[in-house]
Amino acid sequence: MALWKRANTYYVDITAPDGSRIKHTTGTADREKAKEYHDKLKAQLWDLARLKQKPKRSWDEAALRWLKEKAHKKSYRDDVQRIRWFTGHLRGKTLDQIDRSLVDGLVTRHIHGTDRTKDLYVALIRAIFRRAMREWEWIDAVPAFKTYSVGGKVRVRWITEEQAETLLKELPAHQREVVVFALATGLRQGNVLDLTWDRVNLARRIATIEHGDTKNGEALGVPLNDLAAAVLMRQQGKHESHVFTFRGRPLRSANTRAWRKALRRAAITNFRWHDLRHTWASWLRQNDVPTWVLQELGGWKSESMVRRYAHLSVKHLQPYADQLTFGSRTGLAGEAQKTAEVHVPKSPPGTAQTGLRLVTRDGVTV
Repeated sequence: MALWKRANTYYVDITAPDGSRIKHTTGTADREKAKEYHDKLKAQLWDLARLKQKPKRSWDEAALRWLKEKAHKKSYRDDVQRIRWFTGHLRGKTLDQIDRSLVDGLVTRHIHGTDRTKDLYVALIRAIFRRAMREWEWIDAVPAFKTYSVGGKVRVRWITEEQAETLLKELPAHQREVVVFALATGLRQGNVLDLTWDRVNLARRIATIEHGDTKNGEALGVPLNDLAAAVLMRQQGKHESHVFTFRGRPLRSANTRAWRKALRRAAITNFRWHDLRHTWASWLRQNDVPTWVLQELGGWKSESMVRRYAHLSVKHLQPYADQLTFGSRTGLAGEAQKTAEVHVPKSPPGTAQTGLRLVTRDGVTV
């Protein structure tokens, strides 16, 4: 207790719960009354601190509230998957117990994907904490969670047609159809699994994705090539509303244990379900589909998103590269000219390419 007397009056010196220091007069020269004032003031400060103190909220509460409020998100399935993963490690912990060090340790030890994949997990927990602070007023600050990728470059991972053929052989039948359709259309997982028959017109060879279901917020018309149409024809009659089902029920996820096991058996590494979309776009660019056409087919709002595939096709640049005539005049380019005249590109062994049709080694089209 800090009491001192000056000019015949007692003063108090108290450190409040928030760390601030309070010094002022008690207004009395009586030590007992000054002591009583000191104790009463200290009790009032602690009561005030308790009133201001937010009740501790758990990760489980935050996760449930987030999912309830974000049920409309286009990436809701991804949120569910990542929250389920985090909950396996954070169940029972209060938000004030979750910090940068804890999350970094979990992500580093248990997520073996790319830095971009790690960032997607951390981005979700960061968003939940920001909402808990700004809107729910559960916490006063958001931890400075770590960012793993450098430079902000978008990862592009794709597989060859031969690799795709191998992967399809390893998948169970119901998932094989989903993957073939994704490779044929370039649609995102959510758009494939949510596809309903009222959005399909086989006669006109078109599927429609409504504006509320696309990433850019605009409706997308998807032209159905032979491969995509064949998949849809095989699904007819299996369900009254949804196209892709398993045991009579709509498929809810394609990124399953069976998918991951099939990847391992096919010896395909560092490959996510979304990379099927990158594969589709890469195949089209390798077949010299113009960037603007690819942008419209894939529903990308910005051309910059499509230019990540530009390096896969340089045929349109060849005439400009050929403007360099030094080798022709000197004879140094003679052998290369002969090679260029007789060279015929070949498809990977065991595959035949017609658009996006995949033909297996035994001649069966999938």
